[in-house]
Amino acid sequence: MATGFEIHDLVWAKMKGFPAWPGKIIEPKPEVKRPANNKKVHHFIFFFGSENYAWIPEENIYLYSDHRDKFKLEKRIPKGFKEALEAIEDELKEKPFIKTFKTKELPSIDEELAQIFPGKPSGSPQKDYTREPLKGKKSMETQNTVRRKRMSNSDDNPKPKKAKVIAKVTGSPSKLTLSPDHKLKPKIRAELPSPRPEHNLPMSPPSHSYIQASLSPGNASASTQIEETLLKVKPVAKPSIIPTPMRIGFLGLGIMGQGMVMNLLRSGHEVTVWNRTALKCRDFVKSGAFKGNNPAEVVQSCDITFSCVADTTAVKDLVFGNYGVLQGISKGKCYVEMSTIDEETMQDVAEAITARGGVFLESPVVGSRVPALEGQLIILAAGERKLYDECYSCFEAIGKKSLYLGADIGAATRMKLIVNMVMGTVVAGLAEAMAMAEKVGLDQEDVAEVLSVGALSCPTVIHKSQAILSQRYDPHFPLQHQQKDLRLALLLGDKVEQPLYVASAANELYKKARRLGYGESDISAVYRAASN
Repeated sequence: MATGFEIHDLVWAKMKGFPAWPGKIIEPKPEVKRPANNKKVHHFIFFFGSENYAWIPEENIYLYSDHRDKFKLEKRIPKGFKEALEAIEDELKEKPFIKTFKTKELPSIDEELAQIFPGKPSGSPQKDYTREPLKGKKSMETQNTVRRKRMSNSDDNPKPKKAKVIAKVTGSPSKLTLSPDHKLKPKIRAELPSPRPEHNLPMSPPSHSYIQASLSPGNASASTQIEETLLKVKPVAKPSIIPTPMRIGFLGLGIMGQGMVMNLLRSGHEVTVWNRTALKCRDFVKSGAFKGNNPAEVVQSCDITFSCVADTTAVKDLVFGNYGVLQGISKGKCYVEMSTIDEETMQDVAEAITARGGVFLESPVVGSRVPALEGQLIILAAGERKLYDECYSCFEAIGKKSLYLGADIGAATRMKLIVNMVMGTVVAGLAEAMAMAEKVGLDQEDVAEVLSVGALSCPTVIHKSQAILSQRYDPHFPLQHQQKDLRLALLLGDKVEQPLYVASAANELYKKARRLGYGESDISAVYRAASN
């Protein structure tokens, strides 16, 4: 076990499920919680290249200088690993200079202090404020740098003159405020780590600001447009996520898929996308994703492939159709189905995947368009536990909580249908209440306000009330999908002979709204059916 580590030590740090990665021990950040296991010694590591950080057990940390070549990868090099090595090598080159600088400067100050205070031991750690005029000039020069350091808290050590000269030569004032950890940015990769399908697409760095700019409303097409205010107020970036080195495929760029892919890219994952309407892939390709020509090609070129499409028909066509998922599945390939479909179809897909040697996980998500964009979905999973663990970084990127419900295929689907049944009945009840309020002469705004401050206050009631008041039904969760989920829930109830009186009535209201032409609108448009 490694011992005796100090702040600023350059190390190899290994997280469970990931290769050892070049890093640096830094002072802990208050917003990142310490591990619950207090028996093991942990250090707070800054990871070069990805610029993420995490708590790592000391037993998984090795001094970089002593194990320089031990953990270097020759093949299957994960994204950002090469840049991380370059960054730590540059940091290592500067370290001898810094140490020489300290050795040269500090003894001379101690000698002067010993002359001024003969009775005081030279090695006293107490700070002497009588020498402020001596260090005033140096502290003024580095005042801004010290104040804004993000990866180091060493305020006692003056910044090396060499670093100052480099900053002045570049002529960029902003670089004077950056700590050494942020001096090197990931470079755009000109070549792929190993042979890929003939996409010939450039790989962009996992830079949060770069991807946010590429996916902003100014650059996105109408089909992938994202609210600018949402990106500014609630950024999706989660700095503690270390992306898996596995290649990720994603099939389906609908309302939910767009947000999930965006967050996978932002967290540094290598993603290959496919959509039936190829135009939707364009903006994600600009942001660093690869584009597959068909589902089979995506599955062949990736280690784990996710799918999120509209309904049972779309899933069957995607999996069993020409150039479908099954034609790309081989031994060891992993497939994660995130669509909300009936239990029988989910089991059929699982059997077909495993029959060809693949690994299957069902993983429907709870949430709508905004949680998908914010990375705040709830992931419900059932199937192969090992695959669930391998998807950890992906689930961290797209969701706030993931639940493993067991190996029984269909358990996650049943959970999703029950949750959406509650959602559908609540919104249907809200629509009827608002329609009745109008008929009896109450101000609907007053009704919405009472609901927002009482026991029924929740994001769904508040947001759908506002949509009804403004009569704007932008599809955060399409009404036709809600009606589909209610229908599937009713079929599940029939299967186990469970009466569902309220859900049945709500389903009829949604069916009426679809007949009125509101199928592609948000579920709050069910109000139009209740008020007619």
